[in-house]
Amino acid sequence: MRTRKAAGFSLIEVLVAVLIVSIGVLGVAGLQFVALRNNTNALFRTQAFQLAYDVIDRARANPDQDYALAFGDAAPDGPDCTATDCTPTEVRDYDLEVWMTDLSDALPSGDAQVEVNGDIVTVTVQWRDERAPEDPDCPGADMVCLEVSTAL
Repeated sequence: MRTRKAAGFSLIEVLVAVLIVSIGVLGVAGLQFVALRNNTNALFRTQAFQLAYDVIDRARANPDQDYALAFGDAAPDGPDCTATDCTPTEVRDYDLEVWMTDLSDALPSGDAQVEVNGDIVTVTVQWRDERAPEDPDCPGADMVCLEVSTAL
């Protein structure tokens, strides 16, 4: 009698192949998660830089006004200077109001400090990011800070 050899795959071979493929898919999903987390962090840092330079440019455009601001300060209530003529002080109040609104819209728990020392302006922007490493220079838990200094 002739015996016939079985052709094809056995169930065990198929299960091993499925296991290997599923481990690979889990690895790809993990990489995707890390990439998403890092991209979100990069987006927040980019927005913080743009906002810091925005308030610096506003201070340059209105040089005789003090744009100093502390963490937790409320936005000044200024008139809408796009619709009416404003004094330099009203322009500063409007600038800070618009800027702080943009800050709170762009960054989670976004807050900032603006220090003016002569013609040197230092802007510190902070926001909440639970996934970022602990920042010892930043007040509060889960907060990330970015500092920009420049001459007006």
